Amino acid sequence: MDERSFSELLAGLRAHGADHFTCEVKRAKGGIPATLWESISAFSNAAGGDIVLGVDEKSGFVVTGVDDPAAMEAQVGAICAELEPPVRAEISTIRFEGKAVVLCVIPPIPRDQRPCHRRSIGPHAGSRIRVADGDRRLTDYEVAVLLANRSEPRYDVAPVPAAAVDDLDSDLLAAFLRRIRDTKGDIFRRVDDHRALVMLNVLTRDGERLVPTLAGLLVFGLYPQSFEPQLDLTVVAYPATEAGVLGKFGERFIENRSIDGPVPLMVAECIRVLKRNMRRRSIVSGIFRVDEWEYPEEVLREALVNALVHRDYSESARGMQVQVEMYPDRLVIRNPGGLYGPVEVGSLGTSTVTSSRNRSLLKILEDTPYGDGQMVCENRGTGIARMLVALGEAGMEPPRFTDEISSFTVEFPNHTLLDEDALAWLTSLDLPPLTRSQMTALVLMRNGAILTNSSYRTSTGVRDSRTATRELKELVDAGVVEQAGTRGSTTYQVVRPEVPPTGASHERLSPNEHQVLAALRIEPTSRAALERATGLSKDQVQHALQGLRQRELVTLLGKPRSRTALWSVVQPG
Repeated sequence: MDERSFSELLAGLRAHGADHFTCEVKRAKGGIPATLWESISAFSNAAGGDIVLGVDEKSGFVVTGVDDPAAMEAQVGAICAELEPPVRAEISTIRFEGKAVVLCVIPPIPRDQRPCHRRSIGPHAGSRIRVADGDRRLTDYEVAVLLANRSEPRYDVAPVPAAAVDDLDSDLLAAFLRRIRDTKGDIFRRVDDHRALVMLNVLTRDGERLVPTLAGLLVFGLYPQSFEPQLDLTVVAYPATEAGVLGKFGERFIENRSIDGPVPLMVAECIRVLKRNMRRRSIVSGIFRVDEWEYPEEVLREALVNALVHRDYSESARGMQVQVEMYPDRLVIRNPGGLYGPVEVGSLGTSTVTSSRNRSLLKILEDTPYGDGQMVCENRGTGIARMLVALGEAGMEPPRFTDEISSFTVEFPNHTLLDEDALAWLTSLDLPPLTRSQMTALVLMRNGAILTNSSYRTSTGVRDSRTATRELKELVDAGVVEQAGTRGSTTYQVVRPEVPPTGASHERLSPNEHQVLAALRIEPTSRAALERATGLSKDQVQHALQGLRQRELVTLLGKPRSRTALWSVVQPG
């Protein structure tokens, strides 16, 4: 990091008023802080980050400098070497405002080598993770998940000793074997049913007995919850946008269900329950208006199957359920266990690379009929891409994916992205004909999003990076989008007029304040909803709201700290 980059980083910290997810500042005037290893471990187990030694956060990020930068560099390097695996940090010293500042750039550790921990105290006591502007100790379950990711889990093919072959549905097994023998060639025609089911990991031996595997029980069991009561799915429909807020009749839930049975039945029943709590609405599709469900059924099926197939089935996770939460403004599906293998959140939907901790379960469902003739899953790594396309065709925003090690969450916003207001705005731009993906991206950027090539593909369902680059370049050439940064870190955002709103302060807004203000221009919004809409942390949103309120650009509707309080843009006049 050079002096100019450091100056920009320092200016951002001062504007933000605190450390953040990818930067930790230490005064370090009296020497190396005792907790420095925690920040190094935390950044390594997350997205990486910068550690700055010689800046005092409590004094408004004043540069205090360090006394012996060479010795401090050596000490930081020694701490990095004490971690397992060792951290290959970039450590350097720059002179700023006449003082020495030590900078340490921490790279993220590959997923299959985490958790990065202090070797002397082991992974359970010595692993940290970055959360907002602080470092948190990983829970025992999170450590277990990360350690399991270093090898191929086999929980789905583990025997269920308490179950017997008679606990499986014979009709479902017969349909499964017919398809296998029709599609897999002669190898399964030459063996009997029991031998075939062992080869397919539906059955396995437990001593002298043939018993179902966990995967076989979950797919073909008459009632799998007899043996694993918590391996089911819960559906809760809330009356308000936050859990715990009562509805207008004092109700806590609109629906609260626990859905049991094998995987195909749970998926079908969950969709039925969701439809019972969904509205049908009009969607603009070209020049036509059609009535559709709030969430396309194809999208629901894909998301539910993913949650049940890719969840963690280790012993420590079998007490946790797949959770489905429906709010008026969004649908949330959460499963135990984060992403497995080399897959990253940013690549979901843009790559056909797939990695599953439950390979045998996935393989069985590939040949298991769903009921309408389709198979439960296709196992080609294109399911999320198809989900994005279906949402785009319905004119809806793409989902938000969150990987938190111990859980994976997909959240679907419940509103049409290309509504009449958005289409009117697009028409007013007087642009050449746009693709559906360009229209979607423009409206997202209008709502405050700053896109990269990767997030453009994730948001629109465009598969090819070169296609995304071409479509973004067309928007830049048309003068409606501005490009910033260089290759590898290029960002795109909609060109906005420089004239501030009537009555607004002429002071320059920070990027976070711009994002929050753009989200509020759509409708009055709660602070929690602003966090979801902008992707900013709680502290970042609060700081931005304080700055906007001081400039008299926003106001609070309701009592402070009330769950029902909303933030709104101050209207001219």
